[in-house]
Amino acid sequence: MYLEKSLGIFMGAFVVWGFLMALFFNLMLRLYRAKNDTKLIWCSFVMALSYGVSDHFFDFFSGVEVYLTWFYYDLVTLLLISPILFVPSRRSLSPGVTYVLIGLSFNSLLMLSMHYDIVIRENYTSWWLWSVYSIGINLADLIMIVALIVDRDFLCIIRIKNICKEQLTKKSDWFFFKCFSLQ
Repeated sequence: MYLEKSLGIFMGAFVVWGFLMALFFNLMLRLYRAKNDTKLIWCSFVMALSYGVSDHFFDFFSGVEVYLTWFYYDLVTLLLISPILFVPSRRSLSPGVTYVLIGLSFNSLLMLSMHYDIVIRENYTSWWLWSVYSIGINLADLIMIVALIVDRDFLCIIRIKNICKEQLTKKSDWFFFKCFSLQ
C-alpha cells in the first residue's frame, strides 16, 4: 500500500512538472519569436494550472469519490480550453491542442468508468478495467505533455482522421451520385 501511494505521488508530481515545463517551453518559443501560436500557449497554461490545482488539493485518503472529482477537473479543463476552438485563425488547430483535447476526453471517460464501477456498481475486485485505467491515464498524460512540447502529430491521429474524412467524402459523393442521378 505504501509503494502504491508513493508511486502515485511521484507520478502526480512528474505530470504537473511536465505540464509546467511544456508551458515554460512554449512561452520561451513565443519570447524568442520561434513560434507564434497563442492557442498552444493558452492550452499549456490551462493544463499546468488545472493539473497543479488538482494535484495540490488531492488527498489519498479522500475515498472512492476521487474519480468523480478528477472527472470534474477534466471537464472544467476541457471547458476552459474549448473557447480557443472558436477563435478565428489562419492556421488550423495545432496538433498539441488536438492531442490535449483527445487526451482529456479519454481521461474523463476512464475516470467516469472507474467511478461507475467502484461507486455505483460497488465493485471492489480488480479486473481489466482497473489495469486499463492505471496504464491509460498515465500514458494519456505523458502523450499530452509530449504533444504540447513537440507540437507534432507523432501518433498520426490527425493524419488518420484526414484520410478517413477524405474516404468518407468520396464514398458519400459516390453514394449520392448513384442514388440520386437522373440516368
